[in-house]
Amino acid sequence: MYPKPLQNLIDLFAKFPGVGPRQAMRFAFFLLKQQNALVSEFQQGLAGLSQIRQCILCFRTIHSDSIVGAGQNGSEETLCMLCKDPKRDHGAVAVVEKESDMHSIEQTRIFHGLYHILDGVISPLDPESPKRLHLRELHSRVTKLLEHNGKAEVILATSSTTEGDTTALYIDRILIPLKTKFPDFAITRLARGLSLGSELEYADEITLKSALTNRK
Repeated sequence: MYPKPLQNLIDLFAKFPGVGPRQAMRFAFFLLKQQNALVSEFQQGLAGLSQIRQCILCFRTIHSDSIVGAGQNGSEETLCMLCKDPKRDHGAVAVVEKESDMHSIEQTRIFHGLYHILDGVISPLDPESPKRLHLRELHSRVTKLLEHNGKAEVILATSSTTEGDTTALYIDRILIPLKTKFPDFAITRLARGLSLGSELEYADEITLKSALTNRK
């Protein structure tokens, strides 16, 4: 129906989460009708994505300018500013579903530990979903932390949704055996200051402060 370049753009927009065919079409025609300057900025923004890396410890997105060293195989490895900060409590790790949840917790200014971004949640209807999360890395990270310090706290800061609770229970199940060897290892969960079914990303600052302070 449409010229191939335009149809290709519509198809690309339609792949975005929450974007249907009609909205994808509106996006494509919006860009088509704009001045070349906006299209050029859009192209530059997309090109800039190639400079984005992930922190090798918490999986937070980071600009490639923050390279701190090279891996054994010569590949670039990055650490975000939080994971490099010696003033943070490296013995406390808050496990969150996505990076926006991390930023929400940071805004409370009462948590001074580190983070571990799962990059998703476990769906009870999808048995393959655990494989797509950074769970192996979490287990390895916590194990190394305990072997080094003898104690640690993992805060399960997932949302109060069915998927969030399922994810928290799954993580608790895979980490609880470490308590046998390391009795000072604590696994806590955000208090129910969060209403049932609420997304952590959209919780207000006061509610998050209460959930963090009263974690169990």
